[in-house]
Amino acid sequence: MNIYYNGVDIYGDISLNYCVHEMYAEKQADGVVLRFNDPKGLWSEWSPAEGDEIQVKEGYADSGIMYVHRMTPENGFFTVRALSMPLSAKTKNSNSWEGVRLLQLGEQIAEAHGLAFDSYGVTDQVYSYIAQDSEGDLAFLSRLAMLEGCQMIVYDGRLILYDEAKLEAIPPTGELEVGENGIFAYFDNRAQCFGSCEVTSGGYSGSFDAPEGYNNVLRPDGIRATSDGEAERFAHGLLRNANKYAHTGRFTKALQTEFAAASLFDLSTPKASMWNGPVFVYKVRHDYVRNASTIYFRKLLEDY
Repeated sequence: MNIYYNGVDIYGDISLNYCVHEMYAEKQADGVVLRFNDPKGLWSEWSPAEGDEIQVKEGYADSGIMYVHRMTPENGFFTVRALSMPLSAKTKNSNSWEGVRLLQLGEQIAEAHGLAFDSYGVTDQVYSYIAQDSEGDLAFLSRLAMLEGCQMIVYDGRLILYDEAKLEAIPPTGELEVGENGIFAYFDNRAQCFGSCEVTSGGYSGSFDAPEGYNNVLRPDGIRATSDGEAERFAHGLLRNANKYAHTGRFTKALQTEFAAASLFDLSTPKASMWNGPVFVYKVRHDYVRNASTIYFRKLLEDY
């Protein structure tokens, strides 16, 4: 295992008590929490500070560059909490744009926080007017991406936007096999799903219907649209976001460093074969001290 602090591997100089790395496919920055004691008395000499860089590697797993957000001394131990987003992303800003494109916003926000920018399959929508009201830049961009049926990841110094439906259309890259003795839990959440979404913004409105035919209607508040077409597009994105967790599950096995968030696999579970088929991994939790991985997944949302 390697734990790099500002580029220096410190793993051999600390006594690690806790190390958990969590990866997310959307809405939340990846995180690492380390707890260790410092038998050589080196930690104070390193002059640790918020904003310092940490990177954890184990097998195929790589946290990428993360930034220290908090450090706490606890009963002879040091606890370090780091996120993939820079500290600057926590600052709330207000701004507005006219005639701006989605990918232009992504590039602008990434540059403002020292990140590179990538996009995959994203339609470069143009907005006649859009406003950010006392909101963190990454939170604002993540919310806008969700309205467009997209999601955002911050990983290893890169801000990435991807079209969710297009990513889900890619063939699975491998198999998630849960053996007969595997620890797993699957959930049917369709009772919380919606049959349609209706967006109203001033004199503009739009709606989108789910092919599954659920009864509930989603009527979100506070959505700003500048045309009927934009309202309809946002209704589509909101309905996808509300319904995509209709079928979810998780399983825990010995450390599985080959799995990462935002990947697709074919699920195979002998004791629950009705759940077999392609799934989307939306969260991965690696516990390097306990030598265990928990994989969180959902069935694919078809037709929208």
